[in-house]
Amino acid sequence: MRSLFLTIATCVLLASRGAAVPSLDVEKRQTTSKYCSPDSNICYLEIATRGTNPVYRIAIPDGSAAPFDTLLQIISPVSLGWAGFAWGGGMTLNPLTVAWPNGNKAVVSSRWASGHTAPTTYSQATYKTLSSSKNATHWTIEVVCSGCSKWSGGQLSTSGLNTFAFAVSKTPVSQPASSSSAINYHSNFGMLPATDLSAAKVPLSVFQQYVKSAGSA
Repeated sequence: MRSLFLTIATCVLLASRGAAVPSLDVEKRQTTSKYCSPDSNICYLEIATRGTNPVYRIAIPDGSAAPFDTLLQIISPVSLGWAGFAWGGGMTLNPLTVAWPNGNKAVVSSRWASGHTAPTTYSQATYKTLSSSKNATHWTIEVVCSGCSKWSGGQLSTSGLNTFAFAVSKTPVSQPASSSSAINYHSNFGMLPATDLSAAKVPLSVFQQYVKSAGSA
């Protein structure tokens, strides 16, 4: 993920000087759709990226103003050692959700990067794991995050467009049982095209009941 920090910072600097800006690898083959789970009454905004990258699913309580809790599912091929999701569209100065497999389950880690360094653990966003699993082809985790919808310097828009980013690595983390494990260098990353959260909105009472009733993995 570190090179993505550097890439984004370089582009911002060049743009401010009127110079040509290199590509940030915006994921042009990304697709968004509404996905409704057959196992619950929750519907998500699904963001699917190309190749062997994960599928990300987001749900938010309708009618709420930030800060509000957010649901995030990550469905990743087993070939990936970890997958990360940036709530503010870049890998610096916004909450980062990073997850990886651990045995037949998965672990979530709250991270933040203030500059051109590897992301550190971040206490302002907290997570509850609702479910996680791993099989022969994929590992999956669903979490509810408190602190991912609003942060110092930014927040999600419930009526306008939001830009997210992702990063992944094929190398497993060194301590998969620990949420503070060091994160290995990424093998792919990208910024996802701007999208609105209309497909992610769930009635507030339904959202709250789902989070309350879902057990920890």
